Parts: sequence; structure tokens; C-alpha cells
Amino acid sequence: MTDNLLTSPGSLLSDGQTLVASYDIEHGQRYGCLSRLARPEIHNAALRPFHLDIGKHDQVTVINGMGVALGDSVIGIEILNTLRRRYPELMIRVLRPACASDSVEALYRMAHEAGIISELARLPARLPDRGIVIDMGNQLFRRDFATQEMHDFFYNHMGLTAANIPIEDKQNRWLRKLSLPDFPGDGQRYVLLSPGSSTPLRAIPRRHYPEIVERLHQRFKLPVLGFNRIAHPAYRCIARECDSTPKFIAAIAGADYLYSADSSALHIAAGFQVPTRALFSAIPPALRTRYYPACDAVWLGDDSTRQLHQSNDAILLQQVAARFDRFFQDNEL
Repeated sequence: MTDNLLTSPGSLLSDGQTLVASYDIEHGQRYGCLSRLARPEIHNAALRPFHLDIGKHDQVTVINGMGVALGDSVIGIEILNTLRRRYPELMIRVLRPACASDSVEALYRMAHEAGIISELARLPARLPDRGIVIDMGNQLFRRDFATQEMHDFFYNHMGLTAANIPIEDKQNRWLRKLSLPDFPGDGQRYVLLSPGSSTPLRAIPRRHYPEIVERLHQRFKLPVLGFNRIAHPAYRCIARECDSTPKFIAAIAGADYLYSADSSALHIAAGFQVPTRALFSAIPPALRTRYYPACDAVWLGDDSTRQLHQSNDAILLQQVAARFDRFFQDNEL
């Protein structure tokens, strides 16, 4: 029963009254009797599609908004920024999982400092007793998360009609509101390489890293920086210099060009219109880059990876790696 609850498309209740996140339970938190959060006064588009006229209200609470991954959160906060711009007086309250990584939580703190989010709080929490309440819990297990473009997904699940939202509100421009540190790059121009990913399914195999550096260096005549250790005279690892989310964002924002398999880097680059080439071996790129004019995306997947977010299937991973091999054999970059 618990396994079914952890993969249900929404948040959970402990003892019928306290909001909790399945993500926290997966990371060792223990609560009382668990049940699905399914109440008519709480909006969850995965259970019942809805549309809201948010301008008629003075407060909105988003439960488990807007994900536990950095890239998802960049996009989710874009929707909150649209609300903030349209309704400057709206109280936007976001309830976050207790166990979310600090690197992701830093992004929400930055959005709070920028005035996008009015109040941040951690779960568990009591059910809100006023304003609009929207449940964004467990987005990964919502059927349309792997079939809709991500901004459209978040807008629709926040009760807004994505088709009515201008493209410029789907480009993560909220990131430009942030106070970022100076990137310690000695004032040099550089190309940024981010070939890794949170899952091996989407990562470029390490054996290709040196040749990518060489090709980028030859093409742009600039040093290549990145977050992995790569043996090449034109390359410098900046992982230690980018030991915080603000510094990571600053490094991407300052690049002349990004070459990436990392979706979080891609979404950040889009916010600053950094020219990008992004390689996708799972989830078609149109679902991630449709509204990014500065991004050139390459699809290296097939039907077996089209709706996969991760996989430990050794045979499948070998097939994906072989497609990367063929790509670098047949293409410059």
C-alpha cells in the first residue's frame, strides 16, 4: 500500500490532517497513517483538471511546488514569476519537501529574495485554511509529465491555460532578477561543457569528453570550462569554484556557448539566452526546449527511451551509449 501511495500523482496526508511529501518518506522520514491528499477544496490537475481566476484571490499556497530537481524548479518558478508579475499583491506561499537537496533549496531562497515567492516553508505542515491551494506533489508520476512541454505542464497544473501564455513567459527570464556573484573566470570569454546528468540514461559517455573539448576549442578558439575532470590542455574544471547554486548559475550565464546533456544547465542557459547545443537520449527535446530560440537540440533516443526519465537497464544503457558513439563518429559536435 505504501508503495502505491509513494507513486500516486499528488501529496499525502499523515493522520488525515498533516501534509507530507512522498519524497521525504523515500528519504527516511516517518509519519503516522498515510493517505492520499484528495479533497475537493484542494486543486490537483492530475486528479481533476481545473482552471483558476487567480486574480480574484489574495493568496495561493502551492504544496510540494515545484519539484525536487534543479531544472524542474527553474521552470516551475517561471510560472510563479508570471503570477507575481500579473498579480503583484498576491501572496505566493510554497511548501517544500523537508529532504530536498540544499542546492535546489538555494534556488527557492533566491526566488524568495527576488520577491517572486512571498513565503517559503517546509513540510510537514497543517492544511492551509484560506486562499487557493494547489497540490503539485509527485509531478514525475503524473501521466502528462512525459508528454507535455514542461512549461505547458506546469502552467496547466497550476490552473492556467498554457496555450494562452506568451512564449516569452516560457523562457525562464525570471533568472535575470537574481543577484549573482561574479564568476571567477579572470574576465575571459569561455565555452562551457556540461556533459553529465542526474542519470546515466541521459549523460554523455565519459570516453567522449576529451574529443568534445578538442572540437569545442577548435571551433570557438576559447578555453573550455566545465564541472568534470577532463585531461585536455584547453580545459579547466571549475567544480570547486562553482560550489553553490548562485555560482553555478553565474558560470552558465557568463558563457559564450553551452554544450550540454544536463537539463538544469540547459534551462538556466535559456534564461540568459546563452547559445546552446543540447543532446537528448531520453524524452524528446521538443518537450524541453520548444520555447528556447537559442538552443539547438539533438535527439539521440528512440521509442524505448521516449518516455523514460531514468533507467538502470544495462542493455538499454549500452544501446544509448552506442548511439552517442555513432553521433560523435558522424558529426562534428
